[in-house]
Amino acid sequence: MFKCDKCGKITRPREKQTKKVVKTRDKTYTYTDKFDRNQIKFKENAEIVKEISLCEDCAKREENYE
Repeated sequence: MFKCDKCGKITRPREKQTKKVVKTRDKTYTYTDKFDRNQIKFKENAEIVKEISLCEDCAKREENYE
């Protein structure tokens, strides 16, 4: 059981929960090369800032909306 972040409904037991990403930000990760420890590499990716829990009804509406 959980509370839907969109409609505020308390769900039934064993109801499927869907997570939806609402906000992301760009993030740069640094790491060292596996074979050459002196070389530092950079990788840019997106990082999740906020996600919401949706009940089955809201998830279906979001799926049809997109």
